[in-house]
Amino acid sequence: RKYQVKRAGKAIELTPQEFKLLKFLMRRKGNVLSREMILSRVWGYDTGVQSRAVDVYIGYLRKKIDKGFKKRLIHTLRGFGYMIKD
Repeated sequence: RKYQVKRAGKAIELTPQEFKLLKFLMRRKGNVLSREMILSRVWGYDTGVQSRAVDVYIGYLRKKIDKGFKKRLIHTLRGFGYMIKD
């Protein structure tokens, strides 16, 4: 099974966790999502994953999703969290 998305017709391969994170962000497009909310919904409370993992995986997604495009889709709102917007 492949975890792949396309942007402007360009295929982007994702790991299962990156895909899960992107899917979570996309389903809530336009909403600011805190690290804690992302951790609990994407990783689950009992995984022992720290909030820094969210930052790391957002970085991975940015490199794959926004690389080569003038318009960024993934945005950081300092002190609040992350969001995807058009």
